[in-house]
Amino acid sequence: MTNTLIVVVAARISEWIQKGEISSGYFNPDNRFKKILVVSLLPDQPDNAAVGVLCGTREVSFISLNLLTASGLVCSAGFSPWFVERLIQRSLLPLLPRDESFVVRSYGDSFAGMVAAILGKVLGCRSIASIHTTHTHIPDGEPISLKGRLLGWLENKSRTFAHEHIDALAPVYSPIMAAIPKKYHGKTYVIANAVAIGPDNIKSDYGRSGALKIISVGRLVVGKSVMPLLEALKDLGDWELTIIGDGPCREEIRSWLRRHGKESQVRIIPTMRNVELMSFLQQFDVFATHTAYAEIPKTVIEAGLVGLPIVLNEPSSFFAHEYKGAPVCWVKGDVTSYREAFRKLGSDSVDLQELGTTTRSHFDTVFSPDSSGKKMADLISRTTNENLRPWNKD
Repeated sequence: MTNTLIVVVAARISEWIQKGEISSGYFNPDNRFKKILVVSLLPDQPDNAAVGVLCGTREVSFISLNLLTASGLVCSAGFSPWFVERLIQRSLLPLLPRDESFVVRSYGDSFAGMVAAILGKVLGCRSIASIHTTHTHIPDGEPISLKGRLLGWLENKSRTFAHEHIDALAPVYSPIMAAIPKKYHGKTYVIANAVAIGPDNIKSDYGRSGALKIISVGRLVVGKSVMPLLEALKDLGDWELTIIGDGPCREEIRSWLRRHGKESQVRIIPTMRNVELMSFLQQFDVFATHTAYAEIPKTVIEAGLVGLPIVLNEPSSFFAHEYKGAPVCWVKGDVTSYREAFRKLGSDSVDLQELGTTTRSHFDTVFSPDSSGKKMADLISRTTNENLRPWNKD
């Protein structure tokens, strides 16, 4: 009998829909599950059809538990496991069919991870936590408000519980392992994030006429500053830079552009739906970014799968296993190193088509949605997979 998959998210699906971040079957790895119940910990009323697209099946249900609200935090005594379990038994269990078996997967290992672990306990079923971020490294200068500190404390408390009680942990890339205690590595499986790129979005035309067209995508925050890119390009000729993103550093960038008279060469697009972005990327010659975070940016994965040559600063701490052998144009992260990379890519000494296609080949191998989906489905359903090994067995 096929289990019903319960997906737990600490997010509003309706916001994903508004941003165009809906991938068909994202909640249904390997299209393995016929019935899926999505549980959000926030108040939400997403479009049923869009939830169906995310689940890739017709038998879909959605429930909002409202745990991550002021009243929810009070009723759960600050997300205390004992109180959360009582709330689940009272609010969620009566809504579940009694004649079905379940498996639970959370997106996140803090609030959602705790709920998944508790659901696994009360339902007597397997529970998995996918982990998409690392909390152990915050870039210098990144501001943290009092509310952010309180939320971080609650997240850490929930994460500690989830790591201990969940059946398996599944970080989407290797740098996250730094945030998982070694005693849990035996139940931790690194499974790449499933990033779907349609065949129509793969770059095929690498012909250049005129300026080197560069694109950078990401939040305009201190830890993802584009200033090294701008300073590197300032004295080079024949280039265009498109920045997609918004954030507190936007005015700093605009001020720099006015000061140096570069408004005509730099375009800032505050937001773009993901489906449009995937089509947009192939119009460029190079993808470039700078990050002080430990994660592998999803935008870098997307650019690689599209087939764009990538300019990226070397990680300051953990070098991701996924980058091993990747034909990325690595730079030190300073202005000089970016300038040399852009100068080289803009010259005739680099075959952008060869670099782009080899980049795509590497990223398609490492981040293949089909391979990742099968691994995740096998982990959830306890199906044998020779490519699925705990981190401490690699």
